[in-house]
Amino acid sequence: MRKREKYSSDFKLQVVKEYLNSDKSQNDICSEYNISQSAFSRWVKIYEESGYDDNVFNSKKGRPKSIISDISKVPPFIYESAGIIRNDSNKSNDSASLKKRLEYYERLLLEKELLIKMQEDEINF
Repeated sequence: MRKREKYSSDFKLQVVKEYLNSDKSQNDICSEYNISQSAFSRWVKIYEESGYDDNVFNSKKGRPKSIISDISKVPPFIYESAGIIRNDSNKSNDSASLKKRLEYYERLLLEKELLIKMQEDEINF
């Protein structure tokens, strides 16, 4: 059993295009580039099912990184539109303060969910 290789998206696209644009068989391509038959067949299938989209192999796998990399750079209007009161002068982290903030956000979330439910009921009425 071979060690599992990781191939770049450019390599996959190049090899699949070479196969589709030439008279070489899948066996020839797999032997020439030392690729497993199953992996190569999967690449060809993915490329064909994508409608021959050259970007089909460029997808990132794994957990997406946060959109906000630095919370301090979030513009104030984002906080306002979300109904969040940001007070930099009061950065209290004591448990009582955190508990109050948690209760506030829980209540806010419940209110938003209730409004959404009411709007859904009006639409379905």
